[in-house]
Amino acid sequence: ARDVAWLHATLEPAASADPFTGRLLQMSKEIHREGLKQPIMLGIHRSDYMLHEGSENSEPRFLQVELNTIASSMGAHALNVGKLHRFLLSRFGGDGDRVAQALQSHFGLAPSSGWSQRDVQRHLPENVTLQAIPAALAKAHQAYGVKDAKVVFVVNEDLRNFADWCQLEYALWQTHGVRVVQRTLAQLKQQATMEQDGTLRLDGSEVSVVYYRAGYGPEDYPTEVQWDARGMLERSKAIKCPSVDYQLVGAKKVQQALARPGAVERFLSSRDSSKLRSCFAGLWGLGPQEDDEEIIRTAMASPEHYVLKPQREGGGHNFYGSDVAKKLKELSREDRGAYILMQRIMPGLQPSVMTRQGQLKVMNCLSEFGFYSVYVGDGRRVYFSRHAGHLVRTKAQGVDEGGVAAGYAVISSPYLTG
Repeated sequence: ARDVAWLHATLEPAASADPFTGRLLQMSKEIHREGLKQPIMLGIHRSDYMLHEGSENSEPRFLQVELNTIASSMGAHALNVGKLHRFLLSRFGGDGDRVAQALQSHFGLAPSSGWSQRDVQRHLPENVTLQAIPAALAKAHQAYGVKDAKVVFVVNEDLRNFADWCQLEYALWQTHGVRVVQRTLAQLKQQATMEQDGTLRLDGSEVSVVYYRAGYGPEDYPTEVQWDARGMLERSKAIKCPSVDYQLVGAKKVQQALARPGAVERFLSSRDSSKLRSCFAGLWGLGPQEDDEEIIRTAMASPEHYVLKPQREGGGHNFYGSDVAKKLKELSREDRGAYILMQRIMPGLQPSVMTRQGQLKVMNCLSEFGFYSVYVGDGRRVYFSRHAGHLVRTKAQGVDEGGVAAGYAVISSPYLTG
């Protein structure tokens, strides 16, 4: 995000084909041309993986699906689902009735061995999302340096996913004494002001941190009002989570560009680059400036092995199976620049107990694993950097997309067998 020359050059082809990416990129260029007022960046990320099993002769390995740099959600829900699972197993897994026997059988326990609290802790690891994520927001607030300033959560008009982000708000106050207010972009345009030195004020209070839980897709900017508000926030000296540059780093085009030979080595040592590359799935650029004819022929011949991805967050935008070939036929060379092709990750199936709308079913499922991390730094000093918890999303066999809020998957917990 600080290597803006590389970031801008990487995203130019996608920006030419995708108006939303183009608008964000233009904003980034304007802000850097005017002069960046706030060097401190706050990142709350979630890197998502699936366990690729591939052929019978290959070892299963985690391959990265994507890196989320804006509105990385579900952390509070993941923690609470873990608590639910620990309660259920410790409460009902140790009795001698049919429920206990079924649980013991499903999880491979010896008959009548039951579940001790130690067993539960060993198999279902603690989640730290509601410790680490609020701690990162509090550290950014502290680094800003105005104790009585407020943190602004930028939210959707319909307060989408409020049950997740409100728990971060409560933890910020209860643990760190930091006040949070929520506003939409339209409300901020009307109610917030920016002083000449970049100080952002809302209802008379200075704003230390702007945390985006909205603003990640074009639907969040229906008019120029929302774009004007975003521009004001980006030009202010409030710490953004994420800044527009940081948001652009999460674009699929950047993920694909980093998979090119030598790209990761621009930012990491050879040793660390090698480790990171071991988690990369196959990724191919499309459109102008890309030699894409061969991979397009391959993908159209075997579309079940690929996923076609646009520069979008939030789930429900990708193309799978025969739709990959159909969409590639429809796209012009210029329009293809808004997409990347990705190897389709093939995880193994597990029998799972699914409960939706009060109905219980046992079905074959697959899971996606998300790992949160947080970062606060100014390019010279790292104020805070740590692992911040985990998320498991499980979906039925045959369901392509994996978003919970989009209605494709449910939240689950990792069960450790080692």
